[in-house]
Amino acid sequence: MRTFATAGCLLIVFASVGLATAGEAKLDGPAPFFFVATYNPERCGTKLVFLDRLVGKKAQEAKNAENAKKVLLITFFNIDCKPCRKELPFLQELYERYEKDGLGILAVNTDYSKEKVSELREFVKKSGFTFPVLKDRFQALQRRYGVESFPTMFILNERGEIKAIRVGYNEEKMPFPLADVQRRLEVKEEPIKFKKQG
Repeated sequence: MRTFATAGCLLIVFASVGLATAGEAKLDGPAPFFFVATYNPERCGTKLVFLDRLVGKKAQEAKNAENAKKVLLITFFNIDCKPCRKELPFLQELYERYEKDGLGILAVNTDYSKEKVSELREFVKKSGFTFPVLKDRFQALQRRYGVESFPTMFILNERGEIKAIRVGYNEEKMPFPLADVQRRLEVKEEPIKFKKQG
């Protein structure tokens, strides 16, 4: 079921049943491969992110399999998206809590103008995100993943399969599927008191 928001704010959910996007990313299918540069290498610890080093068979069998993730969240955003500016700090809190348990987060930014990229760099620096913020200035990843609005999040399992797709962000009306992520991470299922976002 597809629901569109009106001018400016609200969310949108795609139920994880029967969703197909316009790009290569399909529910229950493999996430399209990529390797992309980061905006925050000094904070996230890497200049390039390779999807197959985080999830999938290659990641699981690698000598440094400690980098392999049990759950990987890939969210697409642009700097003018107000819900995105609320979602990203929430994801940072989630990352700080569960990174050691196998959670990975990638934030893909699609801004292309010099002014917006400059604004983005300042936002990323000020926010101090420790997960990679990826450069998609030519929207190649956005097209491959069939992203039409922001934020759009893909939830991947350790095999690199897309298990859910969420569009929009509003914790009151569309809570993050925390229990499902906790189950996939094999940690205690419990509610978490997150800081108020925005």
